[in-house]
Amino acid sequence: MEEVAPLRAAAEFSFEFREPLRAPNPLLTMDKVSAGYRNTDEDSGVTSDKIIVSGIDFSLQAGQRLGLLGINGAGKSTFIKTIAGELQSLAGDTQFNKGLSIGYFAQHQVEMLRHDESPLWHMTKIAPTVREQELRNFLGSFNFNGAMATSSIAPFSGGEKARLALALIVWQRPNLLLLDEPTNHLDLETREALTTALAQFEGTLVLVSHDRHLLRATTDQFIIVADGRFSPFDGDLDDYKDWLYKTKLSAKAAA
Repeated sequence: MEEVAPLRAAAEFSFEFREPLRAPNPLLTMDKVSAGYRNTDEDSGVTSDKIIVSGIDFSLQAGQRLGLLGINGAGKSTFIKTIAGELQSLAGDTQFNKGLSIGYFAQHQVEMLRHDESPLWHMTKIAPTVREQELRNFLGSFNFNGAMATSSIAPFSGGEKARLALALIVWQRPNLLLLDEPTNHLDLETREALTTALAQFEGTLVLVSHDRHLLRATTDQFIIVADGRFSPFDGDLDDYKDWLYKTKLSAKAAA
């Protein structure tokens, strides 16, 4: 088990996750689940399954802070998309328990923002009954102040758009955060602010990241996704580095 690392000095920009909604326990269970992609041939209409990870038996407990480890393409993002409901399980059964509220952040979530609309417009879409001033105050806590709150996000930097996507998640008070490479495109200040906020988050976290500092600071258990399997990893990030090195040596020897 990895000990949560001490945080660096606080960044100038900071935010915090709102108190999460009351969570069930367990949040979800997976029984012999296969995760992957279902493809349909446009000409014949025949469907075929591409299974990336199979035989997943997993129960996610309230308060767990999990980091997913594995090489690119092993199935980490596929697993998160399956929990998030973006991919349908190809086999097995997943039980989402009543009261589960998911906040899902990945790069394509940023790309799905309406670039011709403003931060305030995006907030109004998810909170239509909330007073405008309250939404403006909330956006201000993410550095969308004054005219910026009502300006089109088209000229915003990638980091500013990612910050807006995070703000939309924070507002909804999820009790489960699914984060897939959340620090991509973030500037250093926002990256540090996110790390601090995640370390203080009171809900459940499942994280995919190449940022070792983020993993050390926010997770204390690891799952390894490798060779189409999903299993607990009994070790820390240094142990994983050793495992990865030995795996690459074995693959090279077998080539």
